[in-house]
Amino acid sequence: MKESKLSTLQKIIACFFALVFIASIIFFGYRIYSKPAYEAHEKEQARLLAISAISLFSEKTSKYPGIWANFDSNETELMIDHMRIMGNWVVKVNFINKGSHIDVLSSVSSGWNSRSPQTAEISAKIFNDGSMEFEDGDTAPTTADRIKIGRLKTLGKIHNFRFPDEQKKVPVLIDAEEFLFTDPEGNEFLVLKDPLKTSQDILPTE
Repeated sequence: MKESKLSTLQKIIACFFALVFIASIIFFGYRIYSKPAYEAHEKEQARLLAISAISLFSEKTSKYPGIWANFDSNETELMIDHMRIMGNWVVKVNFINKGSHIDVLSSVSSGWNSRSPQTAEISAKIFNDGSMEFEDGDTAPTTADRIKIGRLKTLGKIHNFRFPDEQKKVPVLIDAEEFLFTDPEGNEFLVLKDPLKTSQDILPTE
């Protein structure tokens, strides 16, 4: 009787491990099969996030002329780190104040949990009236326009751009709201935009 019970238990355990093994094969097979599409999405996500950050700085310039003169240095780096943003993306914006415009380099990199880490860098000039001139003279402006007129859904999360050294206070509030952008094919991407509802104006913080 005991041998019969033991045999039944062994069969159950064997079946369990067989199911786990089969599930593992299916899981890894699916990851391999879906990797090209995932990688393409990550690349486009990095690019769209970088472009949306430049568009955001353009909007800030248009709404608040002279905003960049509040920074002590002509060359500045601001960022939103991976601990705060959906998907753990890192968004960095470097800008050089040239007086009549700022030269901007927006760089984005995947977070720690990405299956296929990607990066994107987009350069542009933002003039004092808020108009933009991308170094990529074709696809980046088109993409920026697509984001403006595309389907957008607010995710209700607002970030403030900070210095890499977070102990150092940013002289003005530069906030950004997370939105979900849906392209014509139905793919969803995270983008940053000027918040729909801003609780306070851009004012010196120190």
